[in-house]
Amino acid sequence: MDVKVAEVRAQGDETKEVVVIRALKDCNLKGYMIFDETFKTDGSTSNVHRHVFIFPSWEVKKNDYIFLRTRVGTNRKGKTEQGTNAHYFHWNLNSPVWNEKGDKVHLINVESAIILKVPSIV
Repeated sequence: MDVKVAEVRAQGDETKEVVVIRALKDCNLKGYMIFDETFKTDGSTSNVHRHVFIFPSWEVKKNDYIFLRTRVGTNRKGKTEQGTNAHYFHWNLNSPVWNEKGDKVHLINVESAIILKVPSIV
């Protein structure tokens, strides 16, 4: 993978909650997805993913920061307080994603996908 999740900050506060990602080399974020892991009432892992974020086609450079904020906002480029290149993405949600004990961040890269339109049976 060309990027890596570094941490999640301010879990449970949708106005401040953010997933911090670092670019390990120059790359395009197209095909990367982040999603949470949910649990069944018995505590076992569910295959239901309530929160999925698909990154747009967006160029980043090695060591850039990528911030995925839960709150509403506009995607943009900028700088961190230390002057490092930063890319700010917004999930545009009004409630926190990382709000349960045991939550896990999944970052995957879908290099290719095959889409098949399923015909209606009605």
